[in-house]
Amino acid sequence: MNKKQKEEPQRELGKSILPFSRVQKIIKADKELPIVARDATFLISLATEEFIRRLSEACQKLAEREKRATVQQKDVASVVRRAEEFMFLEEIIAFQRTEPPQKRKPKALQNAESQSEPTMLDKFVTRGEESQGLDVTPPPDVIMDEDGTMYAG
Repeated sequence: MNKKQKEEPQRELGKSILPFSRVQKIIKADKELPIVARDATFLISLATEEFIRRLSEACQKLAEREKRATVQQKDVASVVRRAEEFMFLEEIIAFQRTEPPQKRKPKALQNAESQSEPTMLDKFVTRGEESQGLDVTPPPDVIMDEDGTMYAG
């Protein structure tokens, strides 16, 4: 067997690969649905498996056409836009035109820019230096006792 071809998980007859209890919880989350039979939950689980298989295969084929081994978000978005069976996902999976990342500036320029703007620490230190030269006394409407308790006067 080729490394790229992985063996698909085999399903036992009458069982789904998806956990039954999880599928049931998702169905119960919809308040509009009445009680759903066990067989219906099983069929929903099988349909979900088939949906995931078709979507992932379409995305994998697109990635292979672009000579990539990894499926990316742009592959999913392209499949959703192009394949009619997945167009209902168009509102959920947004097609984003990604611009190439900005080139990094040399460290010398980065350091020059960062030094021109004061940092939060610089502001704190500056305030501290200003207060060292001043006599810090509370405003006249605040009275302080000998034990350091303050109250409005």
